[in-house]
Amino acid sequence: MDILFLELRKLGLKEKEVQMYLAGLELGATSVQNIATKAGVTRPTAYEIIKVLEEKGLFLEAKQQKKRYVLAQSPEKILSILRLQKKELEEKEREFIRIIAALEAKYDSRQKGGVQVFKDKEGLDVLKEQILFTAVKDIIVFSSEMSSKQKKERAAWYENIRKRLGKVKVQEQHVPHLEGTLVLLDKAIFFSHKKQEGYLVDNPLVVESLKRLL
Repeated sequence: MDILFLELRKLGLKEKEVQMYLAGLELGATSVQNIATKAGVTRPTAYEIIKVLEEKGLFLEAKQQKKRYVLAQSPEKILSILRLQKKELEEKEREFIRIIAALEAKYDSRQKGGVQVFKDKEGLDVLKEQILFTAVKDIIVFSSEMSSKQKKERAAWYENIRKRLGKVKVQEQHVPHLEGTLVLLDKAIFFSHKKQEGYLVDNPLVVESLKRLL
C-alpha cells in the first residue's frame, strides 16, 4: 500500500476519503463523476465523501456554465486538520485534568476524614466552581488581607452568582491571621494562599458552627 495513503489515513481520513482526495489532486478541477471513477467509488458515495472533504477544507466546489466542478485543495490544507486535532486534544486534556483533580479530591477526602483537598491550579479551579455554581444566596466570607487581584476575583464570584441567582447577600469579615480565605455556603471552602491549596468541608454541623463566628 502506498506510503502516502497510509500517512493520510493517520490523519483520521477514511480509506475512501483518501482515495477521493488523491484522485482529485491528480485530476485537478473536474466533475465528481470523474473523481469517483478514478477513485473506484460509486457516484452517490463520491458526493457524500466530497461533502465531508469540503467541510475539512480539502475540496472546493465551483460552478461554471451550470456545470458543477470540484477541486482538490493544496496539501497545505492538511495542516488545518492537524491544527484542529491539536485543539481538540488540548481541550480534552484540560477536561481530563479537571476531572482527575475532582476525583483526586474525593480520594483525598476518604483519606483525610471528610475534608477534600484541592491542589495546584487545576484543583483550585474545580473548587472555585463549587462557589460559582452554588445555590446558596447568603454567603459569608472570612478573609485575610489580600492583593487587589484576589479582591477582584472575589468580587467577580459574587457578580457571577448574582447573575445566576438574582439577589445575593454577602457578608465579609477581615481576619488578619487567617492566612487565606474561608467561604461559607452550604459547604465550607478554604483557600490557603501560601500553600496554593484548597479545602472543602461538606458537613452541615461544621458549616453552621463556623457561621456563628461572624
